[in-house]
Amino acid sequence: MYKILIVSYANWDSLMELPAVFKQAGCTTDIYCAKDSWILQSSFYDKWIEASSNEATFLSGLYDIVGKHGNEYDWIIPGDDIILRLLNDTITDEKLFYKLLPLTKIENRELLGSKAGFSNLCDKYDIKTPRFLIYDAGQSPESIAKYMGFPFMMKTDRSEAGTGVFKCDNLHDLIDNLKNVENKHNVVFQQFIEGYDINMEVLYKEGELIVYSYAKLLKILGKFGLSTQRLFSQNTEIIPELRKIGRSIGLNGFASIAFMYNELDKKHYLIEIDVRPNSWIYYGRFTGNDFSEGIKKISKGDLTLVNFDSNKYPSEVKVSLYKKDMMRVIVTKDVKGFLYWMLNKEDCRKYIPTYDKKLLKSTNKYLGWFFKELVKEKVQKLAGSKK
Repeated sequence: MYKILIVSYANWDSLMELPAVFKQAGCTTDIYCAKDSWILQSSFYDKWIEASSNEATFLSGLYDIVGKHGNEYDWIIPGDDIILRLLNDTITDEKLFYKLLPLTKIENRELLGSKAGFSNLCDKYDIKTPRFLIYDAGQSPESIAKYMGFPFMMKTDRSEAGTGVFKCDNLHDLIDNLKNVENKHNVVFQQFIEGYDINMEVLYKEGELIVYSYAKLLKILGKFGLSTQRLFSQNTEIIPELRKIGRSIGLNGFASIAFMYNELDKKHYLIEIDVRPNSWIYYGRFTGNDFSEGIKKISKGDLTLVNFDSNKYPSEVKVSLYKKDMMRVIVTKDVKGFLYWMLNKEDCRKYIPTYDKKLLKSTNKYLGWFFKELVKEKVQKLAGSKK
């Protein structure tokens, strides 16, 4: 049986559905994480290997497992940006690099956890991306503005989950944003493209495209944060670009890939690659992009693309992530969004994780706590303003 080890250092909820995907694919799944990790709320993993929350101890424990039992695992998956960055910063042995990190080309390791590294590789392989500039201390705001042209995005090099991202509409914005960023090393300025966001979850094996989903972003939590609702459709025109990206960079595992679609020239511009899985992987089963089928193919040595069956699925499917979208509803006081879930509009309740009672219970408990904390915070602010 194909055996998986998922490694989670950051306590992100983006992995909580992943064990179910591997269970559907017939895999044995072990988890290496600390005891407070969201991934442990899943009922579908086979073994938990407890890790320390201390960075150094976590890494030494992982390297010990790989040294003693690495050959038992067919696939080791770093599950968040933090562990990817830690591994990339500490691994010097090439064999260990290929065992633990999702690339087949060690020379492209600058992709891992670095916005500047991503931009450099787009340039290296002639991948269509918005015009960009990597900051150095000798550049003045005026020279940056002249080269980039407003508007443009500013991204700190080592950031994740929508943090460290700013929009610059004018020189005043640029100056203020630069002042507010403590670590300016390798800050990336990226041309803003008028159009809409395309979010894709992709699975590669040895650079080959195995399965992908294509979706237009509909709702997000935070200004540049996590997507909570997407409109999925089938786009086959993007396949050559996905194959070029995978083969050029040497992608070997899951990837969250973001494009901006320019409505003027009708082209996709690559703006981000995160080489890790996330929550949306599970929901491919509702859109005709079943990642468990891709995993089955990989386990059999079949590196061909999973075919989409147009007879089984509608041309467009709207999917909302229950936990994240309810958080968005609470934060933004979105009454329509609340009623959307309560009235089961567009059959949205099928995306509630009722398939896993343990996960559902933990999710609802968290949402209750989240709501109470926001109310408490508001009451404290009101009380403070009256003093």
